[in-house]
Amino acid sequence: MMYLLVLLASFFSVFLLGLNSKILRDDHIILGAITSWFITLAQYAMTWAVFEAGLSAGEYLLVAGVGGSTGITLAQYFYKWLDRVHLTGGCENDSN
Repeated sequence: MMYLLVLLASFFSVFLLGLNSKILRDDHIILGAITSWFITLAQYAMTWAVFEAGLSAGEYLLVAGVGGSTGITLAQYFYKWLDRVHLTGGCENDSN
């Protein structure tokens, strides 16, 4: 159970950081401010999970690494969808 908690906390922390980078790059300032609150919550959950999990350094690095790398990858695809469907309506170049 603690592995899953660390994995999810890492996933959401990195997912939201990557997503917010794209959001602010495109000057969606209010959405960026809202996303920052969720980043704070995700990082609190990550800190709590690391403290409570009692994982070895190797276990933590493996589990958090999988969560983080999955999170940043999915953030890129999610933002492309979000931008196309909700933010610009497909008017922008989708090469980012």
